[in-house]
Amino acid sequence: MMEQIQEMTALITKAEIAMKAATWEIERLRDDVAMLRKAMMELAYTAEENGLYLSNLTKATQDVIVAMRLGGFK
Repeated sequence: MMEQIQEMTALITKAEIAMKAATWEIERLRDDVAMLRKAMMELAYTAEENGLYLSNLTKATQDVIVAMRLGGFK
């Protein structure tokens, strides 16, 4: 019985470490997405101010910019 408790404790400890690592990674990714979102919005604004409109961009890029303007990618 004591051996099972020790094994379960070890597993819980490993799971806790893995969850902390995953939480850290998610926070980093969230920060990265926020920076990329800001940069993309600045680039879209600058492009339009200089005569490069959405219709001149690829469909995928157009979709991303429209989604961001509608509040996506938060």
